[in-house]
Amino acid sequence: MTKLYEIREVLITLYKRYERFIVPITKFLVALMVFVKLNGFLNFAKVLNNPVVNILLAAVASFIPGNWLVLLMIFIISTHLFYVSIEALAIIFVMMIIIYLMYIRIFPKMGYFIVAVPLLFSLGIPYVVPIFAGLFVGPIAIVPVCIGVGVYFFSGHMPTILSIKAADLTDLPDSLMSMYKTITDSLLNDKAMMLTIIIFIAVILITYFVSRLEIDYVWYIAIVAGSITNLLGFIIGNIILKTDISIIGVILGSILSIVFVAACQFLKVCLHYTRAEKVQFEDDDYIYYVKAIPKIKIGKQIKKVKRINNITK
Repeated sequence: MTKLYEIREVLITLYKRYERFIVPITKFLVALMVFVKLNGFLNFAKVLNNPVVNILLAAVASFIPGNWLVLLMIFIISTHLFYVSIEALAIIFVMMIIIYLMYIRIFPKMGYFIVAVPLLFSLGIPYVVPIFAGLFVGPIAIVPVCIGVGVYFFSGHMPTILSIKAADLTDLPDSLMSMYKTITDSLLNDKAMMLTIIIFIAVILITYFVSRLEIDYVWYIAIVAGSITNLLGFIIGNIILKTDISIIGVILGSILSIVFVAACQFLKVCLHYTRAEKVQFEDDDYIYYVKAIPKIKIGKQIKKVKRINNITK
């Protein structure tokens, strides 16, 4: 175990030393994956589905905050829709701008969750997000996570939505109303999406509230509790609603979520629970009972070199 703590200290030291390089490179790689998948999925504006363009967009995204990244994605999606359907462009653009103005503009960092959920869904490991959000962010992450789930499932209805087109300008109002009705009906009748949103909310809340309990190893207990909630929720929901969600995928994804989030928590902080102390002190108004748990820190080993000089007479 000591070796594991030493590795942790080395990783933290390296991160602090090269943070200015690690952060933009990580953002670049994630953004590149997002833009490649997004442009490859829509693929209406051929100029955007170009490796050079994707690299340039990812380079820009690596130096901008989360809310600007969402704006950049809105621009890309709108450009693709412009080539195929003015009606879809009008409705979807308004929906995206409303979401941006009502939430992302106020909570800029939450934009990363909206991007992360569809990306991790495409990679088959979306269950990391609600556990991570519940442990490190809290209930405030519910809205962006649910938006991200909606974006992912909405993409599955895009072919049906884009098939609705006006014959001429006189049919445009009817076409817009028909498309709006199709969008709302598709989302409201999507059992898999509704089930996923409900379970993700439950996972975030349970992980958050369990992590606030005053027990040893509470963060890891919260991770396991969130994963069990996720697993049982999808199993029971799949039986009741008869959705086509893969239970095997949920099991594997839940296991990977435990490993990933536990590793993040391990890197964030480690406590020496066996050395916990209870302290009592008071002031003029209160008596305080405090439980103090020291953090585990591995000191650097100092290597001593002993020189032996052989003097030949």
